[in-house]
Amino acid sequence: MLLATAFIAASSVVASELSIEQVAPEHSVLVMSLDEVGGMMDRIMETPAGQNMKPIEDVRDRFMDGLPESMSDAFGESMESTEDFIKMMSDMKMGLAIYPEVDPETTAVTIGFTMFMDLGEAGKPMGKLWDEAMEQAEEEDSERFEIIEVAETDVIRIDMQDEEMEEEDDPFGGGMGRGGMGMGMDIENAMPDRSYMVRVEDNIMISTSRSQMARMLDIVAGQEIEGGLGESTIWKGMTGYIGERGLRMILLTDHLGELMGAFGQPFIVNMMRPTVAAMFGKIEALGFAVESAESPALATFRMGAWIPEGKTGLMKLMSKNTPREPIPAWVTAETVDYGRLNFDFEGVISWLNDVIDSNPMLAMQAGQMMEQMEPMMDKVLSGIGNRIQMSSSISYPLTAESINSLWNMPAKDGKAFTDAMAEMAPQMGFEPRDFQGHQIYSMDMGGMMGAMGGGSMEMAVAVGGGDIFMGSLPAVEQSLRSVGKRSSEDSEISKKFASVEQYFSSEPVVYWQVGDLGTKMAAEAEVNSMMWSSELDELQAEDPELAAELAEMMGEDDDASFIESVTKWFGVTGLEIMSVEDGFKGQGWVLSPVEE
Repeated sequence: MLLATAFIAASSVVASELSIEQVAPEHSVLVMSLDEVGGMMDRIMETPAGQNMKPIEDVRDRFMDGLPESMSDAFGESMESTEDFIKMMSDMKMGLAIYPEVDPETTAVTIGFTMFMDLGEAGKPMGKLWDEAMEQAEEEDSERFEIIEVAETDVIRIDMQDEEMEEEDDPFGGGMGRGGMGMGMDIENAMPDRSYMVRVEDNIMISTSRSQMARMLDIVAGQEIEGGLGESTIWKGMTGYIGERGLRMILLTDHLGELMGAFGQPFIVNMMRPTVAAMFGKIEALGFAVESAESPALATFRMGAWIPEGKTGLMKLMSKNTPREPIPAWVTAETVDYGRLNFDFEGVISWLNDVIDSNPMLAMQAGQMMEQMEPMMDKVLSGIGNRIQMSSSISYPLTAESINSLWNMPAKDGKAFTDAMAEMAPQMGFEPRDFQGHQIYSMDMGGMMGAMGGGSMEMAVAVGGGDIFMGSLPAVEQSLRSVGKRSSEDSEISKKFASVEQYFSSEPVVYWQVGDLGTKMAAEAEVNSMMWSSELDELQAEDPELAAELAEMMGEDDDASFIESVTKWFGVTGLEIMSVEDGFKGQGWVLSPVEE
């Protein structure tokens, strides 16, 4: 068959390994790479959850369900064994780059992508399965497949789905086809007309660009290649923050506007560029990386924002480093995450004015409103200090109101803040009442939260003990009960997170956080599932036909059960972010779960 011929012809040229630094073009916008998965899988298998195999089996099942039918049929028999799935995942390396692609004749911009998968020791069995899947796809739609020569290698060229092709006829699962996205997004013209694909021994390579495919083939053939994203200053700066291993995801902003313009709204994109710059500053890249770690840590992660021209906008408001402090006393034993962020409230009004002035249309619509609101905003903001503390707590048994959140800010001028609240509260729907000598302003959000799927909820604002508390009413009331206590260094919550706090540096930071990620994710998933079931039952009574359609559309998957299974891999987590000369850098840790 055509595809088998291409695979055989390509199988003799491999000489060098592919890397995303060499493969990704300099105008890339989103870049992902994955290597050294084996170490992460080994660490997972050492945990209690990994040893009982259930979470990995759940991941395998989700992986298989997400494959197009032509691939899942070919992979099915090989993936019946959990050990085979672990082997495949452990050996795999991959890279993906997404970028704007400009037609030299028409100057039309489309979404371009280039990706590769190095199957490692799993290359022979998995390569054979890939060949079978592609041959099945060719049989189902042979008119779209053609063999062409690229870099002296036979490569498959696939014409992308045309307007007349139904999504279910797409052999690649509909993900690469044409169609509308809604919201004014023109995905039809954004998608490329064709893609190129080839397997060279253990490497599977796919690209929408013939020149990019030729570049990858030259690399695996051992030729010296110049250029590529790895030689750019931005890439070097970002990898200096997040490293060069593990799972990496990097967003580069220089060509982001061009990529968004591919969706058919270049006027809106160009108009919003100055506003985005005023809002966030000139961030040239954002990056995140995670890799395996030595016990008791399961994984370490790093992140960074590359801002070499200096911090402006929102980034400037969050750029002050201060020493870490003990967890405060108002953080209860039910808390599942706590974080502290430095934030310059005094600069908020100036920042908002800069954002509004950056866009003539926005200035026309919001300028006058801002002038009217500014005196009141100044009263509120002048009473707040330059720090935000955030926490979430969970109460059991789980109900729609089990998850509570709280924000805390120092009251730089408590009287100015309470005076402003007394003036604004009636207009905003807040009602004042006394609570243990403190005045609480609360508002029932039941109708609003119910419409959003969040159940009934009462929000509150109060000042006590030199702090401003905002959030769920139960959390605010509990915090006011703790007024007068200096810290919770010997509390249950401090003991809970002591194991991860030992990893923190002694350096001043902009932001730091500790949390019980697995517990929070599992609880949120269960609450959402409970609420969805309740809403479906109510709809069943009103419109049985619509309820049946929605139930079928959502499928039979038990997301709460799946998330609970997977989150058993995770213990407590910690994160710290520092402001540095060229932006921000951060590091964090995920600890192995403690066996109960």
